[in-house]
Amino acid sequence: MKQFSKLDVKDLLEMLEYELDSVPKLDKVEKMRMRSKIRQQESWLLAFGNPTPQKVRLKLEQRLSELFRMYPHGFGDKVGEFLKSKVARLKEQ
Repeated sequence: MKQFSKLDVKDLLEMLEYELDSVPKLDKVEKMRMRSKIRQQESWLLAFGNPTPQKVRLKLEQRLSELFRMYPHGFGDKVGEFLKSKVARLKEQ
């Protein structure tokens, strides 16, 4: 069963956190709370067996729904492309 590596998950979480800086509506405390929610996703991402980009993206959007609503338009597609590259690398191994 293929799973994401710790580095893959770290890259994804960093991407989500970095994009949080572009959300103008949040104050410092809210951003800290959102970053905490993002970091809490690590365990299930590491345990996700045979990931597909669609399944992971859908699950992320469900678990972080309020956050994805605040992200700029098109960021979900960016996450999807990132996940496609990570999953393709998993299949090569």
